[in-house]
Amino acid sequence: MTIDPIEKEIKELQEENSRLKMLSEVDGLTGLYNRVAGERIINDKLRKNAGGNFMVIDVDGFKRINDRYGHLFGDDVLRGLAELMRDIFRTENLVGRFGGDEFVVFTTEKWDSRKAMEKGKELIRRMEEMGRKMGVEDRFSATIGMASYQDKDTYSSMFSRADYALLEGKKSGKSTVYLYRERQKELPPPETAENKGAEDTGIDRDMELIWMELREKDRPQGAYCQDYETFKRLYRFVERGLMRAPSSAYTILLTLVDDNKAYVTLQDKEHLMISLGKTIKASLRSGDVYTQYSSCQYLLMVMGTSLENAWKVVERVRSNFTGDAQEYSVYIGSNIRPLQSAGRGLSHMEDTSIKSGCSDGRDN
Repeated sequence: MTIDPIEKEIKELQEENSRLKMLSEVDGLTGLYNRVAGERIINDKLRKNAGGNFMVIDVDGFKRINDRYGHLFGDDVLRGLAELMRDIFRTENLVGRFGGDEFVVFTTEKWDSRKAMEKGKELIRRMEEMGRKMGVEDRFSATIGMASYQDKDTYSSMFSRADYALLEGKKSGKSTVYLYRERQKELPPPETAENKGAEDTGIDRDMELIWMELREKDRPQGAYCQDYETFKRLYRFVERGLMRAPSSAYTILLTLVDDNKAYVTLQDKEHLMISLGKTIKASLRSGDVYTQYSSCQYLLMVMGTSLENAWKVVERVRSNFTGDAQEYSVYIGSNIRPLQSAGRGLSHMEDTSIKSGCSDGRDN
């Protein structure tokens, strides 16, 4: 049978158009629906079925995965997550990738909110398992905001409620499924010095998430330990601030030496420095910062204090410091210097001998 060349060409064009249409609807990395296609399909489902549940899924701390393991590994993680979601939510529901680490799931009216939430919790559990298998050191999890269908809902209205629930989930500690309820809506906050004059730009959620990401989650205990390069950047930042603000800050260099005022032996140095680092952390305030400068030196920066109190910090470290399993006669040499705007101050070397040992873990 002879195939008409025109019919063959038409068929090839139809197949190519179908392929291009499919590519235009699919996220290139994960193979899930992209935002444009997902929004169109969800609106179609809502018009036809008038039911379902809408989930916004945000991977917790995904930026840290990219920063620590690289973007290629991060891409593998996202592909693995997409496979998990396909397996859990099956073909009758829509799964899409709508942003870098943000996904959307729309379940059909056959699933009530309880079943949808159970599936969301299953996803979080299996994400943790997947993260362990892939070698992700921190907990690999997600926060899920969910909204159930209301009369005359559209993609936009359901997304808005699910997105609000997601934010509430982030506030409550992440790694959770949070269902939107009308009573969750709060009145606008009163005008304060913090929000006075702020523009309603529609990015309040972004600012809230940034704020939660930046701030420390728990009450800080002891001084802030950083690597030397970070310490340098903090030093320069503080020094710039002191040019404008009437305050003061001092750097303190602590050096371990032996009875002969020489560096301690390599054999003793490691555990003595570990012990000294713990002492410094416990002896300084949470607003101070320190770093290990060399194999036998720590560099401290104490904030908003006087020269007299900077010396008191040195004495507190000395009095709290303990050695290890044997007795050592150890000097902690100290040098104090003000930051640029703290005045000329005093800078000199003072060595004080202390006897320390902790065979039973306590000061002698």
